[in-house]
Amino acid sequence: MIHVLTLTYLVPRDTVTAHMAEHKTWLREHADQGRILLNGPRPEGGAIIVTADLDEATVRELIESDPWTRLGVVSYDTVAFEARGVSPGVVTAAEPDESVLLINVATTDDAAASVDALASAVEHVAATADGFRGSRLLTSVDGDAMVNLAAWTDEKRFNAIFDDPEFMRRYEAFAETTTGAKYRLYRTSRVITPDR
Repeated sequence: MIHVLTLTYLVPRDTVTAHMAEHKTWLREHADQGRILLNGPRPEGGAIIVTADLDEATVRELIESDPWTRLGVVSYDTVAFEARGVSPGVVTAAEPDESVLLINVATTDDAAASVDALASAVEHVAATADGFRGSRLLTSVDGDAMVNLAAWTDEKRFNAIFDDPEFMRRYEAFAETTTGAKYRLYRTSRVITPDR
């Protein structure tokens, strides 16, 4: 389950600030380990943390390990939900799993035509393929290249799309709009977050 953690300050702002360095070190450690996906202050005070896909016991351990918890700086409220939709490029698994990220890079003389053609192939996959989690199509600022980021549950399900004649027809139409294209599958090896 993904958990949205709402932190409420229990002490004056100067006490929060006095213990900010320890809290930031804790945040970065758990972000680098893939447990924390997002974090930041709320405009009205307090903060929000969004976790990766963690069980309840791990979330309790996470909260208890926060220096702010031990020092009585904050209280935590937790809301959990099952993440059924995830934007491509966002990895919600805290531990390595079988999921793969496709990165397909193509050079082109007509980025709009290439995006439209690849979008047709990806829309077919979205409607028919098991294990497909989503895709994001990007074009270069110069308009001479495009990138497709697509998330899959596993390599086997990704490879199965090449057995689909309709996908292959659409992908070949995309290839005709490019001057070159190459894809690779990737898994997360390490996460490094900003040191702020």
